[in-house]
Amino acid sequence: MSNVSLEGKTVLVTGAAGFIGSNLVKRLYKDLKDVTVIGIDNMNDYYDVRLKEARLEELAAHPSFTFVKGSMLIRS
Repeated sequence: MSNVSLEGKTVLVTGAAGFIGSNLVKRLYKDLKDVTVIGIDNMNDYYDVRLKEARLEELAAHPSFTFVKGSMLIRS
């Protein structure tokens, strides 16, 4: 199995305001020089929304981070 290079790519991270998603975004920016991240989250209140908003503020410091509030719905 070969490694996939994400340098210069755009990465979509679902659940970007959550614990795992936000840490994934941070890791991408830490490990990669040239990456663009689009984060999506529905911002539901299953967990504290204020905590999610604080995480997004931290991620917004990266100029190539874009956040979309919404859900992905797949229909068959």
